[in-house]
Amino acid sequence: MRFASPALCLGTLVSASVAGGSAWADPALDGDKAKERMSEPAASAEPQPGSGESPVEYGLGVRLRSVWVPRSVLQLFVERAAGGAQNYGLGVDLARRHGTTELQLGFEYEHINVGQGVWINKGDNVAAGDESDYVLGPDASGHQLGWFTVEFTFLNHAEIGKILAVRYGGGLGLGVVLGELDHYNIVCVNATNAMPEPGCVPTRFSGQGMYSEGTETQVAYSLPPVFPVVNAILGLQIKPTAHMTINLEAGIRTLPFAGISTAVFF
Repeated sequence: MRFASPALCLGTLVSASVAGGSAWADPALDGDKAKERMSEPAASAEPQPGSGESPVEYGLGVRLRSVWVPRSVLQLFVERAAGGAQNYGLGVDLARRHGTTELQLGFEYEHINVGQGVWINKGDNVAAGDESDYVLGPDASGHQLGWFTVEFTFLNHAEIGKILAVRYGGGLGLGVVLGELDHYNIVCVNATNAMPEPGCVPTRFSGQGMYSEGTETQVAYSLPPVFPVVNAILGLQIKPTAHMTINLEAGIRTLPFAGISTAVFF
């Protein structure tokens, strides 16, 4: 039996030592690496500034609006109108804002006064004996016509800069008629549709018209107690601060309007 040479034995021993050292060293190294990984801070699950969603804000606002209907528009529905209508309305808004969108619950009251004077219904001819209406204003009748409205409006904003945006949207609601609108039924004397005065003006106002009831009798128009409100709004929004807005608006709220509103958000 021959023994291995000393050189071969030494090489075998060194190889075994290296192999054994590697086998014992690897778990230790892996453990150190695991500790290092565990000690690293975990990535935050929260969105970074500027990348998360905008917060929901709630606001309270007030509005002032001028509502008007030109005489030319009224005469699309009647033969003759004494004048157009123009009145002011005051309202409050409860708002919910999320990013560039806004949902409003609005309440508003407005007077509704039309021009006092001779009105002739579509298709009537006072020269042929048809009666005219002499519509009375609130000072002459002692009654004021108005409405109170409640409506939901959805608005969006196309931002132009940090403090300016185009504001647009629409909504629906209900209006409740308050008060009344009065008139006299007049039989015209020597008058035509083109020239109804003074023949269609009652004697109370120094005219020649005769009361169809025989005496001076105010008659209230039969108006629906409730009516739908349709909104369509276009305007500009100015943000003096992050929590305050000023809005310049125009559009349709059953009747044409223009106005200004402001709101504070919390």
